[in-house]
Amino acid sequence: MPTKLGAHVLRAARNLTEFIQAGPAVVKFVGDWGMATQAPDGVLVMGAKAGNYDAQRQFTSGKSPREAAEQYVGDMAQAYLANPVIEYWEGHNEPVWNTLEEMAWYAAFEIERMQLMADLGLKCVLGNFATGTPPLRLWPAFLPAIEAGLAYEAVLGLHEYSHPWMWWMTGGYQIDPNEDQGDEGWVTLRYRKVYRQYFEPAGLGQMPLVITEMGIDPLVNPKPPGTPMAPWKGLDGFWADHHEGPIPYPGDRDAYYFRQLVWYDEAMQEDDYVVGATIFTWGNWGGNWKNFDVANTGVSEMLVEYVEANPAIPFDYPTVEEDDDGPDDDQPDDDQPDDEPEEPTETPRGAPRVQYERTYVLLPTTADAAWAHAVVAATWDASRYTIGSSADDAGIGDLNVRRVIAVNPGDWPGDRPLGAFFEAFYPEVAYTPVTASTPEELEQKLRRL
Repeated sequence: MPTKLGAHVLRAARNLTEFIQAGPAVVKFVGDWGMATQAPDGVLVMGAKAGNYDAQRQFTSGKSPREAAEQYVGDMAQAYLANPVIEYWEGHNEPVWNTLEEMAWYAAFEIERMQLMADLGLKCVLGNFATGTPPLRLWPAFLPAIEAGLAYEAVLGLHEYSHPWMWWMTGGYQIDPNEDQGDEGWVTLRYRKVYRQYFEPAGLGQMPLVITEMGIDPLVNPKPPGTPMAPWKGLDGFWADHHEGPIPYPGDRDAYYFRQLVWYDEAMQEDDYVVGATIFTWGNWGGNWKNFDVANTGVSEMLVEYVEANPAIPFDYPTVEEDDDGPDDDQPDDDQPDDEPEEPTETPRGAPRVQYERTYVLLPTTADAAWAHAVVAATWDASRYTIGSSADDAGIGDLNVRRVIAVNPGDWPGDRPLGAFFEAFYPEVAYTPVTASTPEELEQKLRRL
């Protein structure tokens, strides 16, 4: 069966390049973002960058979801745009919420973040919740973000660790010997509870899911009595003495951990909405991280062979049936950029007499002649850029190279962000947003471009 395993990358490490090129389901880069260029077509490539504040601090400071999202995306945008191979980016890591009010705020934050990221031509990994969180009762407050996420082609990100085995707290492997969770779990395979209890009844069961961190983590509780507080590298003695689980201990620590990862992979393969899971971790930054690292072990060597024999199905966002032009859209069609086609076209229309490259500076419909003069002053003598205010004119054409420099994309009417418009109807356009408060500022920014 095609694998759904992937890699969580802290830094370049032995066997990592071979694993990526073998065709895993997903690769998440937290460091060494430049390695993203090694991923073959069809591998879902994701990025994450740590900020100087967390979601809880933004909430308690009194920021609105929009203000918080603008702060967050603004602080991260330089890194995003410097790594164009990475299309999907996580937001805050492992936010902790305890009330419906807090969860609703975070859902609104994620919706605003998706809109801002779409303006940059990027997409979001939503949620990024820690293992065993949030409490199941809070999920209804997050459903608006899931609904909007389907329109913005976002994916949901969850962490799922267990300890001391990957299957601990699934099925009948519980502290209480009389408890049985069936094919679900409280930490690993917890995602099935979320989809079955909340997403599927709400008609949102097609939301793609990525387990953005998974493995063995000693912080997961409750544990069987006598379990050592150690990552997988420190459990060989315990595993040798304890054989509870669907897989017998083979007398080899690395082989046993590898088989546990395959057990989890085989479980994910039963759920079509799961894109994959990233093994924490490949490469390390020293300290305790090295005890989680699969690089330079027999685990990584076995994983390379496993993925080579079972390459993942290429990632393709599911088709979402919708009647409107975007999330929460209450605008008539003529409020969207130009007259949009009813359905995205498979290939761009308009065959040129000869091939040429086109760069179109797209001005909002509210821009006056001063803005057009700024474009001419900055680009005409050197580049002869096309200037206009039609989004369809900017995107259309069977050209090998189509670039659009969108000036102040937030000024476009309607609820569909301009970046999402091009992604939907003219996906081969190289889209670059530029914001300027005056024509003079626009001229300076275009000269730098």
